[in-house]
Amino acid sequence: MRATSAAAAVTPPAGPSASLTANIGAGLLSSVVMLCYALSYAALIFSGALAPHLHSGVLVALVSCVVVAPVIALCSSIKFSIGGPDGNSAAILAGMAAGIAADMALSAGAGHDLLATLLAALALSSVATGVLLYLLGASKGSALIQFLPFPVIGGYLAGTGYLLLSGAFRVLTGHGLHWSSLGVLLELQWLAWLPAVVVCAALLIGARKLKRFTLVVPVGIGAGLLVFFAGMRLSGMTLDQAHHLGLLFERVTVSSLQLPLTLPSEQIDWRLIVSHLPEFLAVAAVSALTILLNSAGAGLACRLDPNLNQEMRAAGLANVLSGLAGGMIGYQALSRTMLNRRAGATGRSSGIAAAAGCLVVVIVFPGLIGWMPKSVLVGLQLYIGIGLLEEWLVKSYRKLGRAEYLLIPLIVVVIAAYGVVSGIALGIVAACVLFVVKYGRISVIRNQFDGRSRSSNVERSIDDTALLREHGGLVVGASLHGFLFFATANSILRHLRARLETADAPRYVVLDFRHIHGLDASTSNSFLKLRQICDGAGVRLVLTALCADARKLLTRAGLFSETVMEFDSLDAGLEWVEDRLLARFRPAEAARQSGLAAALRAHFSDDALARLQAQLEPRLLAAGELLFARDDAGDAVYLIEQGRVTVSLPMPDRRALRLRSFGAGTIVGEMALYTQNPRSADVRADVPTLVQRLSLQALHRMEAEDGDTAQQFHRFVVNVLASRLTVANEAVRAAY
Repeated sequence: MRATSAAAAVTPPAGPSASLTANIGAGLLSSVVMLCYALSYAALIFSGALAPHLHSGVLVALVSCVVVAPVIALCSSIKFSIGGPDGNSAAILAGMAAGIAADMALSAGAGHDLLATLLAALALSSVATGVLLYLLGASKGSALIQFLPFPVIGGYLAGTGYLLLSGAFRVLTGHGLHWSSLGVLLELQWLAWLPAVVVCAALLIGARKLKRFTLVVPVGIGAGLLVFFAGMRLSGMTLDQAHHLGLLFERVTVSSLQLPLTLPSEQIDWRLIVSHLPEFLAVAAVSALTILLNSAGAGLACRLDPNLNQEMRAAGLANVLSGLAGGMIGYQALSRTMLNRRAGATGRSSGIAAAAGCLVVVIVFPGLIGWMPKSVLVGLQLYIGIGLLEEWLVKSYRKLGRAEYLLIPLIVVVIAAYGVVSGIALGIVAACVLFVVKYGRISVIRNQFDGRSRSSNVERSIDDTALLREHGGLVVGASLHGFLFFATANSILRHLRARLETADAPRYVVLDFRHIHGLDASTSNSFLKLRQICDGAGVRLVLTALCADARKLLTRAGLFSETVMEFDSLDAGLEWVEDRLLARFRPAEAARQSGLAAALRAHFSDDALARLQAQLEPRLLAAGELLFARDDAGDAVYLIEQGRVTVSLPMPDRRALRLRSFGAGTIVGEMALYTQNPRSADVRADVPTLVQRLSLQALHRMEAEDGDTAQQFHRFVVNVLASRLTVANEAVRAAY
């Protein structure tokens, strides 16, 4: 992980491509580092009770390098990408290997061979991981991995750091990392631990101090080799003695490599392998996540845009071939890719050269492996493990909230105690619970309103508008948004229950679902409780703009009844509520005299009203008939005596957008009359409607001959506009 920050400053070398010589040189340098990492991971997996089989583990790791590297080089969307075994997957494989060894020890082998079983498990895990990775890439599902909660990713990476430290301890001492076994460190010979400390310290300091990250790993490993061999010389120890003490890797030969297909089936404990299948899935998920992180990190550092699905397919093919050849899991490695890039690589030949370098060592110079001290590679493991723990247990504290951060050490503790599968599973469950708790605190109420601040698009008479404003407190409403589940639905229930228990309790509750993206079945219970509360308080529940799925869900739950109304839009629901309020609170006399005459009588004297009516021209409209059209001349104003008309705006797709409806006692068309501009919208009758037309000529004649009536008419129009403005201002205020 320390390579990630160091790689951020990478700039591509000048020129469109490097020469073949530069690519081969960079690839050979990368092969040296690949070998060190491969030996380190082999020692990590084949440690403790498996240490006698380390030579087989080395071959497994080297096969992975030889097979994975060229496939990644040829198939990756990053041409200079280097592939091979990785610490994240190796840490999980080490736990799986230790578990297999422990299980076979308990069953006394049952006639099966430990090494054959372990080699088969490693090969099968590689094939299974390869198949899953390829399917993930082929189905373009790489983005699904990104839905893992960030604290879970951090906990897994920190847990991987712990597993690397635990594995390093097991390589040094042959014991698992426990409080009771820490004393074994004091019994170690200094050549077994001092080079590891030197390598780890050199890498930690070099990553911070050296400007050229290319030198960090070679310098660190070189410092460890120098300390080890200088110590051997000072102590007079020979190579044979170092091999006998287990300080050096054993010499390996290709002839000892066992292919999975050639392993005797009777020596393999297949039932034991099946019992560890959950770890196969865990290592596959970890591999997919690491590939995404590594590929994205390399793309960011090198200003490239990697195709993540292509990276998945490349890693999938590489792992299938690696498993069939007897290798372990491997994929794109960020640190080695960046080292390759800094060394001058720009093409696919660098990755092929890296694989060729490993192959030459295995076939031509296998004795070189026998010169590699285990403690040097333990230092490499310590460096990677400490880097992961520092990144995710220390630095992440500043990036995350307290609750999210606490998940990380919790996951690490569970991984340490029960394994990676349990740690990741617990992390996902805990992250989901945390998400529910936090999201449940976020209000899904987009805005609140009542009958005074929000009205329908139906124009009412001045008296009716004033009446609705007076009793608007009997209506409470809320526009909802987001996704509804049990936590957010309960927050709505708590809010409305508190409102219904106040002294000025409403009589209508309006909930608008227009901005709800979806809801799950758990919300049904909350809305059923809300209906029960409303029924008990004599309150009508009005639901508007329910999508088809939400309506179907609430219908199956049995929500709808005589006391629950449902409308296609908030406007329609508010219109229904307003009609109910007017029917309840409009005075009996006004109800009997409702219409144009009743609406005008409060604003005109009797004589003026009679003279005005003499100037009006009645016009009867059938349902759907056009009163006037957009762009018509503004030559008259219309007073609605009976029925209703709707103002609509013609749309390019031949639909009409409803702007406002006008009922009995209202006027329409006055703006065009006063401004003398063309009509701005269509006006059409919704039902059989009777209107009274006051032409512009009649208004001018009234102004010239009957100033008092004209003055009262203009005052009436001003009052109408003022009433509309008040309603509009309240709506704007409610929105904010």
